[in-house]
Amino acid sequence: MRHKLLVIITLLIAGLAAAWLATSLQPRAPAAAPPSSPATDLTTEDGRYLFSVTLHTPGEIAGLLTRAEELAKTRRANSNEAGIALVLHGPEIEIFAKKNYARFRETVDRAARLNDGRIIEIKMCRTEMKRLGIGEKDIPAFIELVPYGPDEETRLRRNGYVYL
Repeated sequence: MRHKLLVIITLLIAGLAAAWLATSLQPRAPAAAPPSSPATDLTTEDGRYLFSVTLHTPGEIAGLLTRAEELAKTRRANSNEAGIALVLHGPEIEIFAKKNYARFRETVDRAARLNDGRIIEIKMCRTEMKRLGIGEKDIPAFIELVPYGPDEETRLRRNGYVYL
């Protein structure tokens, strides 16, 4: 009797493992891209773009700034508004904390230059700052603070920005 019970349990476990393996090996649909407004050609002269920042490493942020510089070349020369918004609401906020300036000087200075040149506007989530223990005085003055990053992204989209 004990042997039969062991065989049944082993078969049940094997069946569950096989079902799990079959499910995990099936192709999955790609993750849905953030919803966007009607399609906008990346070469439009007056496009306004929103980077949904889910990047967390200094290298990824540096790459994002490079992409912003490339997109800025498609803007109208007489445009006085930044056409690219970056909303930071994750661990990448630490890159811009004044206590980390010596470590990330190149990235922070580059972001400040792009902001001053009206190429980008950087917005930072106060909610995430609080969670990370970063105060307003710990962030460079060129960064605009917003109450909640995802809500700011929604507001920007309503104002004509499209996700990239």
